[in-house]
Amino acid sequence: MKEALIAKEGLKLIIPSFVLSIIFYIFFYYSLAVLSILFFLFCLFFFRNPRRSSREPMDRLISPADGKVTEIKDIVENEFLGYEAIRVSIFMSLASVHVNRSPMAGRIMQVVHRPGKFALAWKADVDQENERNYILLSGNNEKILVVQIAGFLARRITSYVHAGDTVARCEPLGIIAFGSRVDIYFPKSYECMVKLHEMVTAGKTPLARKRGTS
Repeated sequence: MKEALIAKEGLKLIIPSFVLSIIFYIFFYYSLAVLSILFFLFCLFFFRNPRRSSREPMDRLISPADGKVTEIKDIVENEFLGYEAIRVSIFMSLASVHVNRSPMAGRIMQVVHRPGKFALAWKADVDQENERNYILLSGNNEKILVVQIAGFLARRITSYVHAGDTVARCEPLGIIAFGSRVDIYFPKSYECMVKLHEMVTAGKTPLARKRGTS
């Protein structure tokens, strides 16, 4: 099934703003019509969902988010993974596509939502304090963790998947609105293929590869 080019979460803003712009224009409220059409165009841009796929070898992990790599860190993740992992943090700006995608093919083991604050997504400790959504994937006898973290403007995280679902690599996992962060944790049997401050694209950029492969 083909993906919609606009995330469904945006329709409740896109359709009313378009209708309002027409109404304002008909009744000669031109300034309001211009504001409404500008908001309509912004929502079209923000909630865009371009189709994504990767030709990278299947043993590579693909970026789950658009944005800038803000941290690459070795960290022990005991709650979901139970091992020392590599964590790559990706900050999504307002200009990023905010639909997040699966880094690998596999099965959804857990989806856990945690309420929290809405601090700036690049601040320290937002991975423990902000509202967030944990998605645990299993595939090729390995576990990978994707964490969607709300930012200052983001007030809603929507998950498209549930425990027990099977997902393809690059398949949408969910969306976070209006600037946020996505963390991915993977085992040290992989080596990171991106660098700090590098721009990455969800469903396109190879993030990590099995050690010993080229």
